[in-house]
Amino acid sequence: MRVLLIYANRARDLVPAPPIGLAYVATATRDAGHDVRFLDLLPSADPDADLRRALAEFKPEAIGISVRNIDNVVHQHLARHLGELARLIALLRAHSAAPIVVGGPAISILGASTLKHLDADIAVIGEGERSFPALLAALESGTSLGGVDGICYRAGGQIRSNPPARLAAFGASGMEQWIDWRAYERFGGTWAVQTKRGCPLACSYCAYPAIEGEGLRRRPAAEVVDEIERVAAVARPRSFEFVDSTFNVPARHALDICREIIRRKLKLRFTAMGVNPLTASAELFALMKQAGFNSVMITPEAGNDAMLDNLNKGFSMRHVRRTAKLVRAAGLRSTWFFMLGGPGETRATVEETLGFVERELTGSRFLSIFMTGIRILPGTALADQARGDGHLRADQDLAESAFYFSTAVSEAWMLERINAAIRRHNNIVHAAEENGSGLERLFNRVLRLAGVAPPYWRFLPLLLSIPPLPTLRRRRPTVGGGARRRALQNP
Repeated sequence: MRVLLIYANRARDLVPAPPIGLAYVATATRDAGHDVRFLDLLPSADPDADLRRALAEFKPEAIGISVRNIDNVVHQHLARHLGELARLIALLRAHSAAPIVVGGPAISILGASTLKHLDADIAVIGEGERSFPALLAALESGTSLGGVDGICYRAGGQIRSNPPARLAAFGASGMEQWIDWRAYERFGGTWAVQTKRGCPLACSYCAYPAIEGEGLRRRPAAEVVDEIERVAAVARPRSFEFVDSTFNVPARHALDICREIIRRKLKLRFTAMGVNPLTASAELFALMKQAGFNSVMITPEAGNDAMLDNLNKGFSMRHVRRTAKLVRAAGLRSTWFFMLGGPGETRATVEETLGFVERELTGSRFLSIFMTGIRILPGTALADQARGDGHLRADQDLAESAFYFSTAVSEAWMLERINAAIRRHNNIVHAAEENGSGLERLFNRVLRLAGVAPPYWRFLPLLLSIPPLPTLRRRRPTVGGGARRRALQNP
């Protein structure tokens, strides 16, 4: 069959996310004998025109769309993505009679409810490398969809769901065969590499297990580094990013990958998302530094034991403080993520978290990003808790954006407290900030032209320290102007 695969993500956020998941599916689909056209809309200057052109030239017999996010999870500057996706599907319907299949992380989180919101024919839930080729075989032969694992579909006026099937093992994505990496380089992109799938952790707000399952499936370190070497020779990215949900769980796997990079004497640059304080160690950061890591993302989400327990993070402030000291000693730049307003949050716990950041995550090598309000995602423990304590209706549809805010502290007061910290520290930002975005793009372009390896967020504290930005940030609130006024009126 002629199969058109579309990467619908247009958000660029801190770093533009390349379509690693869809690349896995594209490679598997081609290996199953299909003719695959890959359309990446992230760098497109005119997505609608590119889409119409692909439909006219390729005349697909099946269309797959990868959907990365339901929304941007930022309450104060919310961007909903399903509306744009619905518009894209309508455009496809107007120009093609091919069946439309949606998949990707957002679809795995939404599950069968996807088909209540989108005019798609079928939704793929979980890993698509096996489900999607099996679906195409069923469509081509006209056989029943009931035997295809990991799909939701309409039949007899109802939406039916087949349970997802997890792959026992997986390999390289083959992404270098499907995308124009130069476009991502222009936006400061980092090349995505996945070393394992599944997450055994139980953070209350996280839907990751719905995407990849709870059981860990690890790739051998040598195989991972083989992929890195091949991509380095072909696509020549300036930086690679390990995009596992947590790079260092289990710790031994991360250490083995670092040692293999060092053993091969690769002169490359790396970063990692999701370093977990529980298994962070001096050995880990030393090996990461030696292997060529220039930065890490660390996700404690809170700066006090009460909220760490409430979010079921599985570690304590002892681990968080130790990680801060270790990453400072290693000389790695790091971004730390914090979410305020979850179950049990009070003014006292907010003060503890901000106090920790202002005391211990100081200097230009640390960037702390705050979010106020926690996006409630389907299938999470937080969703169950929110229904139990009245934050959500029992039948509330979480395809629509809903956020958890503790009743013990107001959103407005939290924003005012974050603004106070922002005025004192150039390395603290709120996720909803847009100040200086044009200057930031210019700054990143200068870094790129100078040959500096991304991710460029690691230099954001330096940018925010350049006059007159510190003065401007002190003179006016950074985020939540209306909420700030309400906070001052109702302290």
